[in-house]
Amino acid sequence: MAAAAVTSSMASLSLRGSSFREFHGLVAQPSARPAMPSPAQGVMRKPLKVEAAGEGLAGKGAVRIRLVRFGRKKLPYYRIIIANSRSRRDGRFLEMVGHYNPMPDKNGEKDIKVNGERIKYWLSVGAQPSDTVRNILYKQGVMTPPNSPVPAPAAEA
Repeated sequence: MAAAAVTSSMASLSLRGSSFREFHGLVAQPSARPAMPSPAQGVMRKPLKVEAAGEGLAGKGAVRIRLVRFGRKKLPYYRIIIANSRSRRDGRFLEMVGHYNPMPDKNGEKDIKVNGERIKYWLSVGAQPSDTVRNILYKQGVMTPPNSPVPAPAAEA
């Protein structure tokens, strides 16, 4: 009897996969009606439009100008981005407008590059910079500090 039990278990092991399904009648028969598409098939991720998505969110204060960290341990490198305030720090963003390397080079200077025109545009539609980005923009001359006196235009004689 033991030999019969072993051979039957071996037989069942050899019938795994498609032949197992066919042997036990588990193969689906083709249906007479066509398969209906599931509702999830029609829902596809649409590409994020920068202008449309940003303008709709910027008026509500939901767009931030902030930093995204790159680089490695102890050697940070940041990109200045425009992002929805609810997105993750390193997640989806609308536009990249500059970069910032806080590690000084041999001359002691930090590498900062910003696209001033795009930042001014996003500020005009209501994007709010983070504190660090605000300080970077002050240093680059894109924004003026709130308490600084505005220079009066020179009167020509």
